[in-house]
Amino acid sequence: MDSGAGASGGSRDPARHARFPRGDRAEMLRSLVPAVQTRCSTKCVFPLEAPWLDPAGLEPQLRSWADLPADILGVLTCRLPRLDDRARLRSVCRAWRAAARLHRPPPPPLPLLVLSDFSFASFCADGVVAPGTRCVSLPAGKRVAPARDIRCVGSFEGWLVGVQLNKGRYFGDGRCFLMNAFSRKVICLPPPSMATQFIDAYSKSVPIVNGSGVVHCTVSAAQYVMSFSKVVLSASPDSGSKCVVAAVSVHRSSAKLALWRPGMTSWCVCHGGCISKFSDIALYQGKLYMFSKLTTNLFVFEISEDDSGLMVSHVERCVTQLPEVDSKYGQRWNIVEWRGKLLLVVTYLGSAEGWHNICKIGVFKVDMSTTPFRFIAINSLDGDCMFISPCSSKSFQACQYDEVEGDRIYFIDGGLNAAKHAPPLDKFVYNIRDDTMGPFAADISEDKLRPPGGMLMNPTWLFPSE
Repeated sequence: MDSGAGASGGSRDPARHARFPRGDRAEMLRSLVPAVQTRCSTKCVFPLEAPWLDPAGLEPQLRSWADLPADILGVLTCRLPRLDDRARLRSVCRAWRAAARLHRPPPPPLPLLVLSDFSFASFCADGVVAPGTRCVSLPAGKRVAPARDIRCVGSFEGWLVGVQLNKGRYFGDGRCFLMNAFSRKVICLPPPSMATQFIDAYSKSVPIVNGSGVVHCTVSAAQYVMSFSKVVLSASPDSGSKCVVAAVSVHRSSAKLALWRPGMTSWCVCHGGCISKFSDIALYQGKLYMFSKLTTNLFVFEISEDDSGLMVSHVERCVTQLPEVDSKYGQRWNIVEWRGKLLLVVTYLGSAEGWHNICKIGVFKVDMSTTPFRFIAINSLDGDCMFISPCSSKSFQACQYDEVEGDRIYFIDGGLNAAKHAPPLDKFVYNIRDDTMGPFAADISEDKLRPPGGMLMNPTWLFPSE
């Protein structure tokens, strides 16, 4: 989004010669005035007299916006929570862009929501989502299909995970790729559905410790068909081989787990009883955690590497003490990492429609120091916020911005398994301190969540690192 629009077009810099900014620039500058006044009144001294008087010291001298002191611009950058506002500031002119990068890195910007047409919706400091107008520019050419044929199934920092829809009903996904939403860099992953040379296949069956059954894993299977529901990453793809990609697939009522790292030409495809009824997955401290909604239990997958690539080396059912739940409630579970801890967020569902269908929210910390594991209910996030969507969930330190209210969980959720005639997504905010709920993202229309084909698009939270 850092387009650098003010840095091109010859030696003349329009911002240096314009006394009155126009359009978006004017709107942006007006929005910065309160931040300038607040910050400068307490933490910096703005030398108003000498720089702004003529040599005779008699009359005020008109100065350009490009002459705004660099320390003030550094303060402004740190006071802007939204990524698009930071991009507008940097694009005013070379001087502003250089000044914005001179100071210490600002805290991460507020999350963005990626909608069905790959437009961004901005989360604002007042706790609302502004409908998206700027779209992710998907690279043209054979590597990536048109946006109408792609759905987003995950994100990590500034990266999105996309899959291409196959035209046939039973053929699974066509292509899978990682794309940086801002630099447009693309990394192609093996197709989710493909045929390989069976002679190269390597298989392994791993028994489930503290449980029954096994997990079967195959690299370079002769034939596999998958349709990804959620994809998670252990690190940025820029980190090379340190990045582990884990994907869950639901195709024709059959669930699979797929693993990949850079250098592999095929997915490691796993299936078994504990995978068939999963609710959510997360990569946490080098292991894969999967919660099963069938057994309401947590499974831990240890992943190792050999000559064939990634392979599951150990699977264990972590016996847990679940809180007592009234059987009349339906349940939806999400796994979220928060301040180095693993949390389970459970949504208890009733029979009403819309977010009023939500009867109760429970947030539990997983205590791994005991046997069995315990779920400890918590009623505070220490001022942080949490953002949950079907394909991406993460906590955010709201205390970095004074204007953002903490101890809130923002849900845009409806489960991982999208269906053509599925009900609208639940969009609501939950205050964990006083146990209250309310509507959220009401201005986002259903056509932004449901693309033309009718398949429900799972919107995805995106958490840029800058």
